[in-house]
Amino acid sequence: MADADQQGPPESPRPRPAGADGQDDGPPAAIGQGGGQDDGAPARGGRDRSAPAGAQAGPGLLLADLTQMRRRARAARHAYWFPLVLFGLLTCGAAPLYVAADAPPGDLSTHALGSWPILLSGLPIGAGTFYIGWYWAVALVGGYLLTLLWYRRHAGRAGVWTPARGYLITGVALTVLALAIPPLTLWLHRLSWVWLPFADVWMRGKLAFLIIATGLWVLARAERSRALAVIALIYTGAALLSSLYNVENILFRLGWNPRGAFAWQLTALPNVLLPAVILLVAGCTAFLVQRTRKAAA
Repeated sequence: MADADQQGPPESPRPRPAGADGQDDGPPAAIGQGGGQDDGAPARGGRDRSAPAGAQAGPGLLLADLTQMRRRARAARHAYWFPLVLFGLLTCGAAPLYVAADAPPGDLSTHALGSWPILLSGLPIGAGTFYIGWYWAVALVGGYLLTLLWYRRHAGRAGVWTPARGYLITGVALTVLALAIPPLTLWLHRLSWVWLPFADVWMRGKLAFLIIATGLWVLARAERSRALAVIALIYTGAALLSSLYNVENILFRLGWNPRGAFAWQLTALPNVLLPAVILLVAGCTAFLVQRTRKAAA
């Protein structure tokens, strides 16, 4: 008891000096700040810096990057300005033949069944239509072949291949059919139902424009280009207008009145130059746009 009476009140525990045993009694360090964090464990609420960048980015960013890469590949693949300019120039080259032919529309009933026309040149009136037909036969086939070679060359430079073989097959097949069907009707008379009911389309010798338009639709699908599809739509409308209507009538109403010895021959130009101008303007515009995109990339 005596010993117990001599003892004073219990002493409060003395605070330990910081660093006495290498540890502070204060609150534990926050995770992710300073000491006490395991370097191998990921920080709570943060990113694991040891993880790949793709895992940190997430699938949304990866899909966005993939979509952007596809758009760049399509932009690099677009080279349709060349066939537009090429067939525009070929159409302008045919204009003097139409002027020299000077063949007004005739009546199908006045032609014997044996005088089959070349569908690419219209009704067999005068020797000029003969040259128009064979000009388009060579120009269409040559133009489609040059376009295929152009796309192969472009694929070697851009590293992206455009499937232009269907474009070539479509154009050449339609050209061959336009040349072969009328003579074959001599042996297979039922073939006359293929082309005689559509005389209004080919009698002016503008069927080549519709063959070019069909090729543009096929090329727009191969290029996956909405811009080329719009161009094909506008050109198809112009080709049908030139095949079914005398475009010079519109110019007459606007005040165009050619005079001179060749006044009648000049009236054949509007039907030919209208589709040609559309192709040339669209081709030059596409060239400038595609060149600007490549320079920006």
